[in-house]
This record gives sequence, structure tokens and C-alpha cells, in this order.
Amino acid sequence: MRKIWSLLLVLVIVSGCSWFKMSKDTYSTKLGEWIGKNAQLLYDKWGLPQHTTPVDANTYILTYFASEDEPIDGNLEPYADDLSYDAMSVPNYGLPIAEPLYYCKTSFVVRNNIIVDYNFNGDDCY
Repeated sequence: MRKIWSLLLVLVIVSGCSWFKMSKDTYSTKLGEWIGKNAQLLYDKWGLPQHTTPVDANTYILTYFASEDEPIDGNLEPYADDLSYDAMSVPNYGLPIAEPLYYCKTSFVVRNNIIVDYNFNGDDCY
């Protein structure tokens, strides 16, 4: 019976990890569909970006940033314990602890008004 529970636990952990990777892959696939499309279509769908960075006369980067108090996918701690550095921990000195912030920063590279590349980071990119 103990082996069955251990096996079930391993399966749950493995499926959770593969789901997280699948979610990131799904978002990447979704963004990849923008490659080769006119930037105006992106504006129509996503609205105006929070930041536009010119690279040269024909190239610029559009950056969209979304943040929420709760994750879109319901996963409350997607990166729990990924980074654990005791030297970087800061005591709260009795002050209230800030609510967690879940975010996604997505950037598109636009050249001659055509989307040519993308990048994203964050713990809530779905």
C-alpha cells in the first residue's frame, strides 16, 4: 500500500511539472502565431503597449505588462521555493507582508511594421 501511495505522489508531481511546461509551451505557441503579422493587428487585439523601445529607424520593441493579485490559471505558487537564498531574506520588522504579485511581461520585435520575434517572462504567462 505504501508503494502505491509513493507511486501516486510521484505521478502527481511529474504531471504537475509537465503541466507547467505545457502551459509555457502553449503561451509560446500562441505568441509564435504573431510572427509575420502586421503590428496593427497586434494593436487591435492587445491594445497599446505599456512601452515602446526604438531599436533603429525600422525596428522597435513593443512591451506589454500584465499583473494580478491572483494568478490567471489558479496556480498560487508556480515558482515556490525555486529561489531560496537565506542571505537575501529580509525581515518584515512587524510590518504587514505585501500581497504576492503575479505578472507576465511580453515583448514583440517589430521590423518594418511586421512582427519578427517575441519574448516573455513572468510567473503568470498563459
